[in-house]
Amino acid sequence: MKLLCFVFITLSLHLHANTTTPRDTFKTFLKAMVQIKANTGMIKQNYEQAISTLDLDHIGTDVRYEIGKNYANNLIRTIDKIKKVNYDEIPEESNSPIYHFDKRMYKNQLLEISLIKIDNKWLFSQTTLNSLELYTKALKKTEVAKGIIKLNQFADKVRDQLTPGWVKKIFILENWQWLAIIIALVISYMLKIIAKFIIAYLLSHYIKMFKTENNEKLLQAIKPLADIIFIFLMLKSISFLDLPPVTITAVNRILYIAMSVLTVWFAHKVIEYLAGIFKTKALTTDSKFDDILIPLLTKTAFVIVYLFGAVLVASSLTIDVTGIIAGLGIGGLAFAFAAKDTLANFFGSIMLVLDRPFDIGDVITAGDIEGVVDEVGFRSTRIRTFNDSIITISNGELMNRPIDNKGKRRFRRLVTTLGLEYDTPAEKIEAFCEGIRQIILSHHWTRKDNFHVYFNNFGASSLDIKLVVYWKTDDYSRELAEQHRLLIDILRLSKEIGVSFAFPTQTVHMYKEEKTLQEMIEDSKDAFHKAQQMAKNLTQKPLSLKNPRSNGEDKDQFGDNEFGN
Repeated sequence: MKLLCFVFITLSLHLHANTTTPRDTFKTFLKAMVQIKANTGMIKQNYEQAISTLDLDHIGTDVRYEIGKNYANNLIRTIDKIKKVNYDEIPEESNSPIYHFDKRMYKNQLLEISLIKIDNKWLFSQTTLNSLELYTKALKKTEVAKGIIKLNQFADKVRDQLTPGWVKKIFILENWQWLAIIIALVISYMLKIIAKFIIAYLLSHYIKMFKTENNEKLLQAIKPLADIIFIFLMLKSISFLDLPPVTITAVNRILYIAMSVLTVWFAHKVIEYLAGIFKTKALTTDSKFDDILIPLLTKTAFVIVYLFGAVLVASSLTIDVTGIIAGLGIGGLAFAFAAKDTLANFFGSIMLVLDRPFDIGDVITAGDIEGVVDEVGFRSTRIRTFNDSIITISNGELMNRPIDNKGKRRFRRLVTTLGLEYDTPAEKIEAFCEGIRQIILSHHWTRKDNFHVYFNNFGASSLDIKLVVYWKTDDYSRELAEQHRLLIDILRLSKEIGVSFAFPTQTVHMYKEEKTLQEMIEDSKDAFHKAQQMAKNLTQKPLSLKNPRSNGEDKDQFGDNEFGN
């Protein structure tokens, strides 16, 4: 409700800032200044109404209020000393584009208080504003007209209490103004130091996130804020000293630029400090998602702050930022085309965060690149290869590649073939396979519910046994160690059972043909019937079980097993 009332009052004041005729402009200005003299109403809105009657197009918008306030004070002091304004003497209409309220010579210089018509508005001209300093000198010994309340600001009260020596000017400013600036600097600096430690104390004692034993980093982050407070206090102090408009413009411009730069630096230090806190907390979590998210958000925040800071500093330098933005809008298509790679990398970074195809520390293969993810940045990702080199690839290109994340494997697998010599008896092959199964069951890191050890092929020079086994680990070093243990135990088992591993060989058999063709035909007929009978006898006395022995938790196949370490 208060906000609505404030907006209504502000709009009402602007609506009543009537400047359609010379008389209306004088009424608007004088009524606003009368309320300021009487200290009634909202001072800021009254000043804004008075300032609206001045031609201040040559003044930057960021310092227009302070400069306009100074001009308004000097103008009312001058008018009050010239005469009491009679509205009937001021025309409601004028055929001329300029109306002179007062015109005189002072030290061979023409002074005037005039209104000029600009876009159907009558405003106090820039010539009037430029004449005010000489008017002050010319009317220095003149009292205000009878029946007029004197403007009595802080500077006026100080001047009334001082001797003429303090009011004398030395290098642009009066003596008392130089002294007041020094006092303001000292007080503002002391308040800056106090504010810095109060803020640090409150944050470190009452906000859980900032409760650290070492507050040095916190103080470093708060330091730019303390400097901003110092500049803000100086701005407010200077506004009471009634400095010349040119001096106010220069000083305010410098202070606004300094405040803009410090604001950007403060935002940078805050982001840096918070990023350090979140990185420390991320190290204590099991999830690796925050290891990617925190650096990416940090860099994104830095970019946003720097862009905002550039606009802020440009505005402080009176550079037309809206014109630049409009220019970018006109050339938006060309800009988008030129920055398409940057945009692709930016959206690639977003997709990396949303899809999470990998985490920091994961081993990945992306096309011809293989290595450990070292860092995910705003534009690119850094991958450390197994040769310990760093490969940097843009996020846009990385997201367009198939990513094989070996770091996300729940298990590590070994698939190999064990080749036995061709003269190995079937009984030993069966015993050897069963022995390997028991070795797998006895190892701590192997999966007991899914493994395969089977004689599966007659190779060119060996009887091939297929071995597939999984380890419950995502650590590469553990995988190598367990693979080593398994193969060593298999080698030891082969020595115990008495089987030998084959290597590529060729056997040449030489024989002398002695039987006749008829005898060979008769022998082949007998061999066929003998093979049938032998096969029937073998299948009735099998060596292998009917069901697969690939799950150590199946008691019907393996019985009760005590798994080893």
